[in-house]
Amino acid sequence: MEAGPDFSAEAATADARVRVAVVDDDEIARTLLARWLVALGYDVSTYADGRSALAAARADVVCLDLGLGDVSGIDVLAHLRALDADATIVVTTAETRIDVAVAAMRAGAYDYLTKPLDRERLAAAVKRAWERRAMAVRLRTLATQMDERGKVIGQSRGALEVMDQVARVMDSDITVCILGESGSGKELVARAIHDHGKRRNGPFVAINCAALAPGQQEIELFGQEKGAYGGARFGRSGRFEQAHHGTLFLDEIGDMSQGTQAAVLRTLRQSVIRRAGATVDVPIDVRVVCATQRDLEADVRAGRFREDLYFRLIAYPIRVPPLRERAGDVPLLVGHFLQKLSVDVGRPIARVSHEAMQALMAYRWPGNVRELENVVHRAMLACQSDQIALAHLPPQVRAIALPDEALPPSGHPTLRPEDHPVIPLRELERRAIIHAMKVAGGNVGQAAKLLGIGRATLYRRLGEPEPAPGDDG
Repeated sequence: MEAGPDFSAEAATADARVRVAVVDDDEIARTLLARWLVALGYDVSTYADGRSALAAARADVVCLDLGLGDVSGIDVLAHLRALDADATIVVTTAETRIDVAVAAMRAGAYDYLTKPLDRERLAAAVKRAWERRAMAVRLRTLATQMDERGKVIGQSRGALEVMDQVARVMDSDITVCILGESGSGKELVARAIHDHGKRRNGPFVAINCAALAPGQQEIELFGQEKGAYGGARFGRSGRFEQAHHGTLFLDEIGDMSQGTQAAVLRTLRQSVIRRAGATVDVPIDVRVVCATQRDLEADVRAGRFREDLYFRLIAYPIRVPPLRERAGDVPLLVGHFLQKLSVDVGRPIARVSHEAMQALMAYRWPGNVRELENVVHRAMLACQSDQIALAHLPPQVRAIALPDEALPPSGHPTLRPEDHPVIPLRELERRAIIHAMKVAGGNVGQAAKLLGIGRATLYRRLGEPEPAPGDDG
């Protein structure tokens, strides 16, 4: 039979156990389920009807019968999910019809078990449901409570997938390789893995391999003994030693020299380092997280990167999506930067105009999050009120919202209004719609959001009938 839940600090607080609620109007079934779950170590509460279950304190897992006398079980399920988005509900029912099972899963049920219940299947389902809830709570904590050193901001599918991957690996020592474009936040992901994992009390040490000459890489990573070479007047530890019992972040690993690659491979295999000029090895306990924006597979094929080291470092890849793939995260990031940069600017700026935000969301951000932070900082310095307007953004971002003819040519900032051609509103609207559709990759729903109008309105403007509900737009 499946083992009960883990009641360590990882799974629950020291003075509380996993709470399971059993909701069933059949006293025999209710009592039997409660006995099984208590025997597994759960803290069990029972309810004979739906109304009392809704009034009870939230449980970590709910075992819910659909055939309740006073309230529909589906309604109870929907209410529980509305009260707690992370609620994990295992339906336990005698109802075997497919349409009922589908309705329950659509309403948010985690699992669906039919009576008569099997003890082992119930134990497995409740355990999985608790693990899912624990993971959901953990992800929400990562998304909302990370400190400044480990913040991964976003609610888009791409950002949530990154946080899900972080949650899965942060308590392991598996070597993680973070893949993504420059400025996309790879080091922030590495810090999140460290700051919220089991090595959080150890040091986090970072080194950018691309910033070092090939001859300096091994010295920086492994250290040196006094007199190891001409000019080495004293010994010093390298980054591997400095990261002992913690995490070493190797950024831009694709820029390591062949000699450094061989030395790093030896360290990963044997968990020892040897300083330059030394004759003995030093044991180390380090978790390695690395990152690159290069195509390492192509470098391996070209002979620029060792294949054996590649497989050591790419044990668990995490791809950080570029900002252009998660435009919905831009408002959250802007809000974060407004708060973060207010100290440097010397005053709070709390708002961004609708037009400015639409331009920020539509811009492609070749420099990713780093570029967005710089643009927000510049706009805050240019702003003289408590709101950033379109005029405070750089020209390349403003151009997203304004047609080319409406922007003053470079070097002529004082052109008179009559020097600009008057463009009919219908033409401006047509250009805005065309551009929004390009930015959204042809997705009408996303284009409508960028334009700040409803999808039905955009379909009317496009002269097309709106698809029936359920069709892709």
